[in-house]
Amino acid sequence: MRDGDTTLGQRLRALRMERGYSQQELAGRAGVSVDLVSMLERDVRESMSWASMIKLARALDVDPGALAGKSPHLEPVPGAAVLTVRDTVINPGLLPGLHPDHDGEPATPADLWRLVEKAYGAYFAGEFGVLAADLPNLIGECRLLESSDPATAATPLAHAWQLAACLLVHTGRDDAAAIAAERAIHAGRNGDDPWRLATLYGTYSWVMLHQGRLEAAEKLAADTADGIEPSLSRTKPQQLTAWGGLILHAAVASGARGDRARAEEYLRVATAGATRADADRHDYWVSFGPSHVAVQTAHIMTALRRPDTALKASARIQRADLFPVQYGRHLLNVGRSLLEQRRTDEAIEATSRARDLSPEWFRHQGFARSLVSDLVARKARLTTPLRDLVQTIGHLS
Repeated sequence: MRDGDTTLGQRLRALRMERGYSQQELAGRAGVSVDLVSMLERDVRESMSWASMIKLARALDVDPGALAGKSPHLEPVPGAAVLTVRDTVINPGLLPGLHPDHDGEPATPADLWRLVEKAYGAYFAGEFGVLAADLPNLIGECRLLESSDPATAATPLAHAWQLAACLLVHTGRDDAAAIAAERAIHAGRNGDDPWRLATLYGTYSWVMLHQGRLEAAEKLAADTADGIEPSLSRTKPQQLTAWGGLILHAAVASGARGDRARAEEYLRVATAGATRADADRHDYWVSFGPSHVAVQTAHIMTALRRPDTALKASARIQRADLFPVQYGRHLLNVGRSLLEQRRTDEAIEATSRARDLSPEWFRHQGFARSLVSDLVARKARLTTPLRDLVQTIGHLS
């Protein structure tokens, strides 16, 4: 699993040596076997479970992304730079009492919403370069309107910060993502929709998941869901979507901790809620319904190394219910589960379909790099489809 010129093993060894740990000491601190540490550092093994990744990252006092080797590099779109988005989030001009970065006539609310919708379209299509190029201007326009009309600007600004958080997670800047997610919540509190606000807490939970803060991520999602739990008598669809999305966040976090019983309990609750919807919905750019419960069931069971259960859940998914990157991430779970069953050629085919949805998105997925590495290890020679996958993630020596 390479990031530029370094493998996972090289990154692990460099961090271990920097802290002065022996392999035995690191294994003891992390609660993993010394054989795992040794095989990773020798590149005999090029991937590990997310749970092991988090344990090693904690022991080394780094974010999991530092080990996973998340790439900060985007497609060459004019104006696209992760650092520009980060600097927009961590900006001294946002300190109390300071004026927005630019003056001029504020955009109309309708114009702002068109920009927000375009940005979400780029995100769910995996066009991260386009999103990075557009986000600083979108945030600036929202802040300019906020200076004269805070109530009207609150909701589009909240979503602009939310998009920044999501992009920063995918490009390995989790701490900046947490700041952006917090800014989204503060902006959303000035709006008038408690269910929309709850979804922003869901984004914060998702950021914490990627930071390896699994218990905190689960608790935040579950507590927020409890605060907007639908009633049996009257529930608006948007409330059900917001609540269901949070329950699924909690399920994923508990599954990542290896707590299968707790994850399955959340999934049972989500399944019961999804039966109240005729089909999957997309409200506040959050998705919930029968297909998305099946997606997260497959995701959790893949992480728990239950490939039979994961693939069974996959059969319940309606492709039309998923945005491109949602379906792409699901196909990676399918690929991993097929590989666990030693159905290697089918796993390569599923992984290739995920890549074809958005090669740019694919390159930013640590899970994809890990999967491709294991596919390479399983095959005696590189077939054309597998070689194409290797070239996409930049793993070819």
